[in-house]
Amino acid sequence: MPGFPAATAAARSFITLILLLLLPAAFVTAAPTVVAPVQSPNDDFSYRLLTLDNGLKALLVSNPDTPKAAASLDVQVGSGDNPRDRGGLAHFLEHMLFLGTEKYPDPAEYERFITEHGGSRNAYTSFEHTNYFFDVDAEHFEGALDRFAQFFIAPKMDAAYVERERNAVHAEFQMGLKSDGRRGLDVLQASMNPQHPFSRFTVGSLETLADRPDAPVRDDLLEFYERYYSANLMRLVVVAREPLDKLEKMVVKRFEAVPNRGTELEAIDAPLFVDARLPMLLKIKPQGTLRELQVNFAIDDYRPLYEAKPMSYLSNLVGHEGEGSLLSALKREGLADGLSSGTGLSWRGGALFSVNVALTEKGVGEYERVLARIFAYLELLRERGAVKRIHDEQASLAELAFRFREPVAPIRYASSLSNSMHYYSDADILRGPYLMTRYDEALIEKALDGLRAERAQVVLTAPEVSTDSVSPYYEVPYARLGPEAVLLARWKGESADGEEDFRAGLALPEPNPFIAENVELLPLAEDNPAKPQLAVDDDRVKVWHRQASDFRVPKGALYLSFRSPIVGATPQQWASASLYTRVVTDALNEYTYPALLAGVGFSYYRHNQGLGLRISGYNDKQLKLLEDLLDEIGGQRFDADRFERLRREMVLELQNTVARRPASQLMDRVRQGISAGEFADEQLIEALNALSIDDLRTYRDRFWTSVRVEALLYGNHGKGEAQRLAGLVREVLGEGEGLPALAPQVMELGAGDSLQLEVDIDHNDAVVGWYLQGAGRDWSDRAAVALTAKAIESGFFQQLRTEQQLGYIVQSFAWPQYDLPGLMLLIQSPSHSAADVQSRMDAFLAATIDDTAAEQFERYKEALINDLLKPHDNLSERAEFYWQSIAFRESDFDRPERLAQAVRSMSFEAWKDYYQRVFLDERRSLLAVSTGAQGEAPRLEGARLFRDPAKLREEVGLTPVDLAPL
Repeated sequence: MPGFPAATAAARSFITLILLLLLPAAFVTAAPTVVAPVQSPNDDFSYRLLTLDNGLKALLVSNPDTPKAAASLDVQVGSGDNPRDRGGLAHFLEHMLFLGTEKYPDPAEYERFITEHGGSRNAYTSFEHTNYFFDVDAEHFEGALDRFAQFFIAPKMDAAYVERERNAVHAEFQMGLKSDGRRGLDVLQASMNPQHPFSRFTVGSLETLADRPDAPVRDDLLEFYERYYSANLMRLVVVAREPLDKLEKMVVKRFEAVPNRGTELEAIDAPLFVDARLPMLLKIKPQGTLRELQVNFAIDDYRPLYEAKPMSYLSNLVGHEGEGSLLSALKREGLADGLSSGTGLSWRGGALFSVNVALTEKGVGEYERVLARIFAYLELLRERGAVKRIHDEQASLAELAFRFREPVAPIRYASSLSNSMHYYSDADILRGPYLMTRYDEALIEKALDGLRAERAQVVLTAPEVSTDSVSPYYEVPYARLGPEAVLLARWKGESADGEEDFRAGLALPEPNPFIAENVELLPLAEDNPAKPQLAVDDDRVKVWHRQASDFRVPKGALYLSFRSPIVGATPQQWASASLYTRVVTDALNEYTYPALLAGVGFSYYRHNQGLGLRISGYNDKQLKLLEDLLDEIGGQRFDADRFERLRREMVLELQNTVARRPASQLMDRVRQGISAGEFADEQLIEALNALSIDDLRTYRDRFWTSVRVEALLYGNHGKGEAQRLAGLVREVLGEGEGLPALAPQVMELGAGDSLQLEVDIDHNDAVVGWYLQGAGRDWSDRAAVALTAKAIESGFFQQLRTEQQLGYIVQSFAWPQYDLPGLMLLIQSPSHSAADVQSRMDAFLAATIDDTAAEQFERYKEALINDLLKPHDNLSERAEFYWQSIAFRESDFDRPERLAQAVRSMSFEAWKDYYQRVFLDERRSLLAVSTGAQGEAPRLEGARLFRDPAKLREEVGLTPVDLAPL
């Protein structure tokens, strides 16, 4: 499902990149060279692009109003540069840079400084890149940047932490053993040309990172660092309050010391696939019930041609979901439920273009028919040739997206830009992803010529396949068939009688009717309120409205909640409501997909108190889209075949939970135990299996009779449109006044209550989730718990992950249930028993109260208040805040301010007293445990033991949340 940067997740396929010429080591200038990149007309930040004397390029972004500052440095080196015998070395090095430098030797220094000043930090390693990033409260940016810069100047690589962090990398490897994504990649790499770097193991393990005779892994780390961590391969982005001149001084002072080693990256000449092995068929047996067909083509590297974007043009066509599309044809035959396409992996010299199809069970049995459809559509595109109208439409949508680009969180912006800076010219580093100004018919047709069945690698993943091999690292059952065994004629739709035309029903998309035509901004009304007000308020329909005064873009947020008491009280209601929204969304997909491409998103979904409908993006045609959607929803006729396939699809998804990480499975069980409207997968599967199409029709009619509606209209919408919205909604409601939705219910524990939930999860790792509830619902309780979460965050990670090496997933966070505050401590450990993990959690909690100094506490208060009062970055973020406030019946929209005031009022001594009483002496505790292969569970004195979340909920009881009725 391709699209543009603001429209879909597959929009990554729209972005092609350009490789920059690398500066030679001897290149020296008297001062940094400066460029001002082209920016969006809607962008009021200030920019300056520097090239430092050492060849490092730095983009400075000044936003005087940002409460958070951020930085990211991207090194153009990744897992593709691992030595052959050191799988995971680049990833291991990424871990090690966080653990102390010559200037700041304490391995906890960076983490602690960032956390105490309201920030976050992380990094990732991909095939071509290692990207480091952080954010921090803006007034502390310089201190954070100084610590960050030392990663790339003088890291310690302490031998003791090399040994410890190797365990963390291995834990990350083991965490993916049941991930079908990781498992499929392992098979894909095993099938590739072993001379191509992508065939190498990427994550790392104790085996690949072990010390060897005359080759300690620390020596290999240092050698890798000194070879590739060179200034000329680095791109830095800083986003901060300071003016550009000051930012320049800050950056030059700290990053001019990064050595330029003159490293030059060579093109990868080895082909991804050996031609003699193509076409190729891989069959993979997944861990869960995944059914997918992937068709891969090795293509040229088109990133340097980012003004033309030939693969974006093609992926938009192949992945289209509107009328006449490949997906529509496959859906009509009952072969597929979803399809996407695009360029994922790229390297210096080539790329991998993929078509991914979510198969039905019928589609697995007839996968060659699916292939015939795919190759017939590609042949249709070759026959029609490049179409300028389609190219120009894509280009205009991209230009519109750039023209009205909105800000995002500084940390996301910095990380994304530092990566893409490697590939765009200096002037285009901001607009490069959106440029599509060059129509090159010959280039498009050349790209199409490479997408032929003879050059395809086909990957069929399904539980039904037969296998004869096992992959090297994740031990995945698979089979590989080469050109001598695949039935290429069937892939190409050739049959003995030659009668069937697999191009029947396929067509190029018609002109998109949803492209915004009116992008004018409405004048702000004189009576525009400072916060949303009820523009419509009757017994059954309420509409909140406000024009956006600080996000002046031609966009809007139109949110509706159809609240009903018959949505989540039983597994049967959950199943009916969820399947109903999926059936409706599926039926509307051909109609709404062009809107999605045009920057107008639509979603229809179940929530705990009803069904939600959202329309967002350009406001020009939002109400017309809503009118059409409500007409369809109100008169929806269910197709029996699609109903059955979607029902079965939902069952398979629920059965697939076995492939999710154990920590996520454990959290699901806790939710089932402490909240109403949460049910076990087995209950939902049973309810879905019993649901007939007649049952769903009956449920739909009952639902619309029971509904009361609350809506939000925010953005570039006038007050009169709120009245129109209300009128459209009333037309789909049944007779009567509707019914009030059920109040949410959560478990409320008393002082000293101790519960233990033991969960059986099919995984070797032990998992412990410890939920500690606050003492009450008052603002002072919420403030004390939020401060505790902030105070333990850094130390919990540093002590239990970095120092004690309990596992890769080590998290502590505030976990409120509506207005009832609480903490969650979560660890997944491949090496320690659940009993040991809980004991260490307990010891950490006991030590925290003495380890926290008064001055630290004040820093936590400042950071938390800054987080609470942080302005929203864009219209969507503000709309989400308004909508959540409405859901909580907080019509003053002042929750952040009230909590910030409670935090500000809490003294160090008051917090210590609360911590001692609530989290040590009289805990309100629910300990959830999966013992894994270790088999040893904690035994807390006096704890009531449960093995079924439903039984826990039933015996302990739930308390309604006090929300005013609609």
